[in-house]
Amino acid sequence: MRAGVAQIDITPQASAGVFMTGYTSRPDMPATGAHDPLRARVLVLEDGQTSVALVALDLIGLNPGRLPELVRAQGLDHILLAATHTHGGPLVLDLSVPYGENREWPAASPYLTWLEERIVEAVCQARDARRVVHMSIGHGRADISFNRRQIVDGAVEMVWGKNHDRSKDWGPVDPDLGVWRLDEIDGRPLALLANYACHPVVMGKSNLLLTADFPGAAMDYLVGQFPGVMPFFLQGGCGDLDPYIDVQEDFAPVRSQGEELGRSIANLFCAMGPYAAGKDGALEAQPSLRWRELRQTFGRFKKQDKVQELRYGVLRVGRDLAFVALPGEPFVGLQLDLKARSPVAHTFMLGYANGYAGYFPTQQANHEGGYGASWGETMHIEPRAGEAMIDAALETLSDGTTSD
Repeated sequence: MRAGVAQIDITPQASAGVFMTGYTSRPDMPATGAHDPLRARVLVLEDGQTSVALVALDLIGLNPGRLPELVRAQGLDHILLAATHTHGGPLVLDLSVPYGENREWPAASPYLTWLEERIVEAVCQARDARRVVHMSIGHGRADISFNRRQIVDGAVEMVWGKNHDRSKDWGPVDPDLGVWRLDEIDGRPLALLANYACHPVVMGKSNLLLTADFPGAAMDYLVGQFPGVMPFFLQGGCGDLDPYIDVQEDFAPVRSQGEELGRSIANLFCAMGPYAAGKDGALEAQPSLRWRELRQTFGRFKKQDKVQELRYGVLRVGRDLAFVALPGEPFVGLQLDLKARSPVAHTFMLGYANGYAGYFPTQQANHEGGYGASWGETMHIEPRAGEAMIDAALETLSDGTTSD
């Protein structure tokens, strides 16, 4: 396997006045500036037959748009966009419809067009930096996340901003922290990719500064700990999970919780150590790389006479590593079910991947109710969709047909 990495700044060039999204879907929340940079980090992988560009983005989400065509023009087969889902980013989506875009930017500053060009630039940098690597997987635990749905007397109460002392255990979470480590042949680490599930909503709706929220703070911490190693944050199934200290007006908890997560990642990364064949978690020396796009059509949640095709996929790296990438906000129950049933030793969920089509609750959560489960402006797809996609992805993993 060969791999290359690259990083670019995707903060809007003139941050003041840029419309933000996360707490509004309309151009009515202009930023006063940027608190910290927004970045795109790119990992290009190729096994001699198949090539994939994995792009981790400090954005609420991003639809593929023309990027697959642009990437193919650069000699790569597939692109996988994985947004962190920060609620402090620029308005790039029309959240009122599945796969909606917002290109209502001034003609002199067309952000999405500029962003697409910047992503392709970084993909080319990573492509040109490819070298032979060995890969390994490690598992640890992190604890910055709680379930924001509390069931009281059979009814669901949303509990944003009510668990700062970490004393409540309201519902399922997934403390599993996965780290995918890439080492060069001489043992020097090239990159680490951390998968964890938690909504990036440390900053609340009163915040008017662009920010990558806690994932950005975690990555900054790792850069300081491991100079020369590219860190990535890959968001999991966090549709119903918040950080303990959420919806704030102060940036101090962004740093404290980001660094807490960063320390958990760093400890696991160090414990894994350099790649060694036969070591626990080590992938085979020459793993194959496969991407399988899946498509299913579902009914719309509020518009029963309409349907929507969802496009999602499975990335398989060798025998023992797989990612299931969903285009929206999966509840953590779907992630737990995926991991429990997968035939692949190390299986991870990617939320907010290759587009945004709204919330994907479990059917149980839909029956119980609550935001993102039975109501909300981003409830677009019928509630069975999440479980149906997990079932189809598991079939793909089980029958070994993951391919181009």
